[in-house]
Amino acid sequence: MVTAKKKKVGVTIKPEKCTGCRVCQLECSFRYHKVFNPALANIKILETPDNGLSYVIEYTDDCKDCLTCAKACVFGALVVEKGVE
Repeated sequence: MVTAKKKKVGVTIKPEKCTGCRVCQLECSFRYHKVFNPALANIKILETPDNGLSYVIEYTDDCKDCLTCAKACVFGALVVEKGVE
């Protein structure tokens, strides 16, 4: 079973800006497994039908704190905090 955490050290999460593109998951899976497979990523994007489509962003306990996901996010849903890198 994969456990998840909703907070991430060094990353500000803004789920209201998430479009569900899953580029963060693709980047994570490629960095650690050399394949583009969201199921292998240490970040999970979960759809929640809540007055329209919205998303929940969670990290698995296997997250390596590399910030790859936040650096890949072009929509501002994951933002590297100042002073972290």
